Amino acid sequence: MKKSSIVLLFLLCFNMGCTMWGYETLEEAVQSQWDSHIKVVNQDEEKKIVYYLDQNQHVVGVYEYKNEKYFYNNEQSKGMRFSSEKGLPFYIAYDHFEGSGDIVYGAISSDNHVVDNFVIQYKNGETQKINAKNNTFITVLPEHVNKERFMSEVKEVYGYDKQGNVIETWYD
Repeated sequence: MKKSSIVLLFLLCFNMGCTMWGYETLEEAVQSQWDSHIKVVNQDEEKKIVYYLDQNQHVVGVYEYKNEKYFYNNEQSKGMRFSSEKGLPFYIAYDHFEGSGDIVYGAISSDNHVVDNFVIQYKNGETQKINAKNNTFITVLPEHVNKERFMSEVKEVYGYDKQGNVIETWYD
């Protein structure tokens, strides 16, 4: 066997090995799917949901963790860019992720404010309070909220700082 063939075989096996045997960190697993630099900003360890930034795009996807290794592919990834003409950019979204369930997620984009928690008020009177991480949130859709009409079910969403001051409000 030629030396170049052995090197090619080694590189192919090494590359396949990382995919087959996973990654040490979630960030490495997600980065393996992208050419541009990504940054993991939030994750739900129970539901195996990761929220990360790819340049100016916010992306949410499903990961696996088994045998102390992380695995990720972009099959269920949902990405969004958002802005605002007045106030801070703020978005909220809902998606069903196979293996993780019905997930609500969102963010306030700001370099000057740190969100401590988000509060979602639904039109049916239900309220969810979610701890923020890096100005983002991930939570489970409440049972009594109609997922087919999710956006019309949301009354208002507030982002609060540590002192309880409203940083920004999203409303329908």
